[in-house]
Amino acid sequence: MTTRPKDQPASPWPAAEELLRERGAGRMPHPGGTLLEHLLRVARTLADWGADPDVQAAGLCHAAYGTDGFDDSLLATGERARLAGLIGERAEALVHLYGGCDRSAVYPQLGRAQPPVFRDRFTGAEFTPADADLRAFAEITAANELDLVAHNPDLADRYGPALADLFARARPLLSAPAQDACTRLLGPYTADPEPGPALDAGPDAEPGFRVSRLDHLVLTVADLDRTTAFYQRVLSMEPVTFGDGRRALAFGASKINLHPAGRELLPHAARPTPGSADLCLVTDDPQDRVLAHLAACGVTPEEGPVPRTGALGPFTSTYFRDPDGNLVEVSTYPPRPPA
Repeated sequence: MTTRPKDQPASPWPAAEELLRERGAGRMPHPGGTLLEHLLRVARTLADWGADPDVQAAGLCHAAYGTDGFDDSLLATGERARLAGLIGERAEALVHLYGGCDRSAVYPQLGRAQPPVFRDRFTGAEFTPADADLRAFAEITAANELDLVAHNPDLADRYGPALADLFARARPLLSAPAQDACTRLLGPYTADPEPGPALDAGPDAEPGFRVSRLDHLVLTVADLDRTTAFYQRVLSMEPVTFGDGRRALAFGASKINLHPAGRELLPHAARPTPGSADLCLVTDDPQDRVLAHLAACGVTPEEGPVPRTGALGPFTSTYFRDPDGNLVEVSTYPPRPPA
């Protein structure tokens, strides 16, 4: 049996903790020590935030089946009954909900007016969780990600802005202590709340404002279905329908709204025309993987990979065109040096 660190109090679920130890959690390296130490901190954070015991237990075991961001699993999904016997059925259901979450499909929906539709990465099933489960999911997500930010400066620098945006949108789902913790730890990665003076402003001018991020852009397209199918197949974007049947494509924390040519929604650009856009999208995957995927999709690159410069510095890009002739640039920034 692995010895517990002196600064960690006894877990209320010793049998579950011991199972995690048996499956190697105490030997897996993880920001802040080992995976087990991380799991114990997450459970303790949830307790400090006043989460109910089921949510705390789910926090302790949240990586038991692996997650969309952590491939190593400690238990197979076929062992759900065993884990439920140790922490309770609701807590185990929350562990399965968290581990099975397809983040690329779910995260962009958080904070919208409609309840998010979850996609289970284990089965491919889609469903809308109960409000209490959604709030528990958000609370566990915050406790997990904030622990990573606190224990790994490199991860904090790389993902801090995206996490700040995620939890700003998900704020209504979080408890007050969780909201405070997000503000405290992710505040440095949000937009500067006190922008400098506006250019060419006189001494008595009102202060301006600073744009923090791109929320969405609009493409005017000849065929909604053809464009949707292309961006879903080639760029893994998520088709979205909102409002009175309006169409969009979600990715990360942004989306592309689609306007049918000749039936553009007001207000719109002065000259909305299919094929007039030039988009640059960023991926964490290497360019050889981008090229292989394009080839598998039957898409011929127009140029690349070639060196270019993006908003954060040099990167490498490959160019191709969508069905309307819009130029699409997919770019990869170089890996960050170790902290």
